[in-house]
Amino acid sequence: MYSNLAFAITLLGLFSIFELLKGSQKISLIKYHFLARLIFLTAGSFLDYLEFAGYEIPYYHQIFKLITVLLFVNMLFLIVVKKLPKLVIGLEIFFTLYFIIEFINGIQIPSIKNGVIQHKPTFYQFIFIGTYLLLLLSAIIYNGVQLFRNKIFTTNLYESKIKRWVLSYVVCLLMLFFINLFLFVTLTKYNYVLYKDSLINSFIQRFIFILFILFRPKFLDDDKYSSSFNQVLSTTKGLAFKEFEFLFYANHYYLQPEANMEDLALKLNVTKNELFIFLRDEIEENFTELLNKNRVEYLKQLLKAKKYESFTIEALSEMAGFNNRRTMYNAFNKHIGMTPTEYIQSFK
Repeated sequence: MYSNLAFAITLLGLFSIFELLKGSQKISLIKYHFLARLIFLTAGSFLDYLEFAGYEIPYYHQIFKLITVLLFVNMLFLIVVKKLPKLVIGLEIFFTLYFIIEFINGIQIPSIKNGVIQHKPTFYQFIFIGTYLLLLLSAIIYNGVQLFRNKIFTTNLYESKIKRWVLSYVVCLLMLFFINLFLFVTLTKYNYVLYKDSLINSFIQRFIFILFILFRPKFLDDDKYSSSFNQVLSTTKGLAFKEFEFLFYANHYYLQPEANMEDLALKLNVTKNELFIFLRDEIEENFTELLNKNRVEYLKQLLKAKKYESFTIEALSEMAGFNNRRTMYNAFNKHIGMTPTEYIQSFK
């Protein structure tokens, strides 16, 4: 069964690599990390398949786990913070050198096989593995806090998509981590496990990561993370997400009552058709829906700030860019599921 799972993950990994590169004129920093993780995931699954077939390759589990953890940490920081802090880079260098020393001393990452813990670590190896987990959990917790602290997530719907996307992946990983930790603890103290091989947990992690890549927000491929690489690697035609984001969000274009596709396309120096294609393929929204969602979100913030105590609902509606009361009420009810008055009552 395990050999079939390893082979299936290998094929799925290859498909994901082709999907990531398909039709792309640029490879962003984020994509480099996605691609690198997919390559190591696919290669590791194939080596697992060979191992089940009797061709054992020593130490690749340890090497691949180190590299995938480092790539995962970098990926989180690039998505959430949009840069790699020097402290993180320094810790990764230290962690890698530490790993090389322990690798020379024959370190083996503990695992469960046939209901028995394999490769029980020495004291120093236990410190190394603890550091390994601490780096991973610290990165997850720090970036999770940044997701909730960053105010842009309250007004930028695209950043909200990234937030939901990252959080869903992180929650799944944390659940798998604590399940695995629970299995090791219960096996050590009570000789009881839910499943006999921790390799199942590894297969689930790989499968979830592939889903994470396949169902990523498409506009992320053309986001600000890629600009420096694109200038070197290629010249991209059409509308870039960073240009759209600057005008639509940074300059609050959606709050203008006269906002329309023709005007926005003119300001972005593209044709109306190019803007339509961009919204359809990258943002996955039509223009009217996009305006209404952002205007409703802005109106929500005004109501939460109790601006209704100084202004009427109609006045706040105009501040949010709505041309008339009926349009505002229809949009608000569609996206929030209640009227502005009911929304005010809900948090009083």
